[in-house]
Amino acid sequence: MIPGTMCDQRLWHKLPSTLVDTSAAGARHLAIPSGASVAELVERLAAALPDRPVSLLGFSLGGYLAAALATAYPERVERLFICANTPCALPEEELRQRRQLLQWVARHGYSGISDRKIAAMLAPHNRDRADIADTMRAMDASLGQAALLSQLGATSERDDLADSLAQLSLPVTFCFGEHDGLVTRPWLDKLRQRRPDFTQCEIPEAGHMLPLEQPQRLAAAIENWLQAEAS
Repeated sequence: MIPGTMCDQRLWHKLPSTLVDTSAAGARHLAIPSGASVAELVERLAAALPDRPVSLLGFSLGGYLAAALATAYPERVERLFICANTPCALPEEELRQRRQLLQWVARHGYSGISDRKIAAMLAPHNRDRADIADTMRAMDASLGQAALLSQLGATSERDDLADSLAQLSLPVTFCFGEHDGLVTRPWLDKLRQRRPDFTQCEIPEAGHMLPLEQPQRLAAAIENWLQAEAS
């Protein structure tokens, strides 16, 4: 389970314990490593996997990295679950905003995730949930400025993985929240025209932070994916 930008293992703490069993046979949190590029991160993540093919789940940035890993090393992955992400290039406006943020942080330092940013990542009716906001702030504070600069710097420039994903012969699920504005739905529609066997699951009453906003519904989607037969 690969987390998103400025997220750690607390991202999964609301999922049912039966799903995130931490025994050798259970789920494993795989932190985003440091590196200079997506390719370098993928290599380091692949090196951390066990020898056998795995069920690979990624959230947000972790979803992009999971997709990149599965397409680069398909023999290492049995099935793929992409949560709250569309593995394509970032729009130019978002790239511009990221460049500005990186420049600002480099000059002035990082004071932590803002209330405005937290609210933008949640469904409207979840924006007053202190439990979610507190978890997001705690993860962000633990990782800190160095992780932010590393993660944004290495992953802002990224390839569109549609062609590579369309060639995968393994069960793939895309899962995202109803109010997630970071998921590019037209991109998903085009990919599923090419691969109608890919599963798409939109979860109501959730924004981008799906594991914290709707953990039970997300867990049900993960269970369905785990039961899908690999080709």
